[in-house]
Amino acid sequence: VNGETLHYVKTGTGPAVVFVHYLGGFSGTWRRQIETLQDRFTCIAFDQRGYGFSSLNGRWSVENSAADLKAGLDALGVERAHFIGYSMAGPVMLAFNARWPGMLRSLMLIDTFAQNARHSADRIAESEKCLRYMSMRQYARQYAAARLMPDVPAPVVDALVAGICLARKEAYLDTIRGILGPDFSALCPQVKVPTRVVCGRLDVTTPVDQTSDLTRLIPGAHEVIIEAAHLGIWENPEAFDRVVVEFLDAQEG
Repeated sequence: VNGETLHYVKTGTGPAVVFVHYLGGFSGTWRRQIETLQDRFTCIAFDQRGYGFSSLNGRWSVENSAADLKAGLDALGVERAHFIGYSMAGPVMLAFNARWPGMLRSLMLIDTFAQNARHSADRIAESEKCLRYMSMRQYARQYAAARLMPDVPAPVVDALVAGICLARKEAYLDTIRGILGPDFSALCPQVKVPTRVVCGRLDVTTPVDQTSDLTRLIPGAHEVIIEAAHLGIWENPEAFDRVVVEFLDAQEG
């Protein structure tokens, strides 16, 4: 689609749930949640262009990622779905909703933001410098050490690192530039579906005050704080899964 070959996972039966991964993630990031939900939901997860096993023939941008998601869902015959977007997927989902609001049944936004200009220039410069000299594996190890809570088991760290290693440097840097500079706040009031905003209490990458901006700007949004840093999906999977499952089950009555 759109000149790219997108790898995806689609399994289960019932209303569609679309999972949109974080920076350095891929469809496999959602394995645990898909296994939990597939008995009552059709679970769909794409690797965004430049991530996982998808191609990178063009450039990653928020607009391109949203358009790829729409084209992929069209190819699968999905007309409406619940959407779950993690971190970098927040801007992607805001852009997606602005163009195709009728496709959303509900929205969950996790450890993400409408604007993340704080220290953005420094982070972009640091990432460009590191990736100029480091392999993705070296960078991934550094990232995991800086982002994960210290008590996360080694196999979990290895799984996070393995996913980041699948990302292409060009896509990774394009993503950082594409999400940290712009202000997506004007897109928030356009969200008209039930929305849950989730943040780790110890998240310093996307602090609670930034997720709270989403809660304030999206009409009717509700916020949940879990005991985790930026990667609650790995750091506190039981609490993370509980929030996801309870929200989706509530939407289906």
